[in-house]
Amino acid sequence: MLLIKNKWNVKPILLSVAKPFVEKYHYAHGASKIAVSCFGLYYNEDKKNLHGVSWWMPPPFGASKSVSPNNPNGVLSLHRFCLVDDRPENAGSFLISKSIKMLCKKRWSTLVTYADIALKHNGGLYKASNWLYSGVTKKNPLFWDKKNNKMTSRKKGSITYNIKQMIEMGFEHKGNFAKHKFIYPLFNRNKYNLIQKELFFTKKGNIINAK
Repeated sequence: MLLIKNKWNVKPILLSVAKPFVEKYHYAHGASKIAVSCFGLYYNEDKKNLHGVSWWMPPPFGASKSVSPNNPNGVLSLHRFCLVDDRPENAGSFLISKSIKMLCKKRWSTLVTYADIALKHNGGLYKASNWLYSGVTKKNPLFWDKKNNKMTSRKKGSITYNIKQMIEMGFEHKGNFAKHKFIYPLFNRNKYNLIQKELFFTKKGNIINAK
């Protein structure tokens, strides 16, 4: 079933609205405590129920630098994105596209997002939304907070803990995994020399080949 565009809309929402939705529907079951912008997907005939969220914030400086060496402060990340199950199949690309149109173009020049290979995600949604594929990141450890049943980061405030410290604190080390990286230039799109070919992935999210 396809989403009928004139029956749906996307609008800015408060972080206090986005956070409980993300904690329920996103596979990580958690998110940052800050956001630059959050947007929600709503059905026009139902103003109360939220059907999807896109949550935007700056990535770590190193990630920003890798995306835009000359303007790292202009990089914004799609920090969290999720939908209620069984929404129309193009609801995701509709939410992302509408969200991007509402971002401040005077402040941000480049967007970045990732697809977790550990969760067998291949980024098909981002390809459908005209993001440019930028390859695979280096592998990083993935930790799970069993007590609160959610993914957790090694970075706690200004401290980044190592694997041993995280395990000692009671977090489960799931392994080391890479992510597929996607970039969305808001300006001068043609200057990006990225992998813009059709990609084929295994069920685990690894690339088979590119044509």
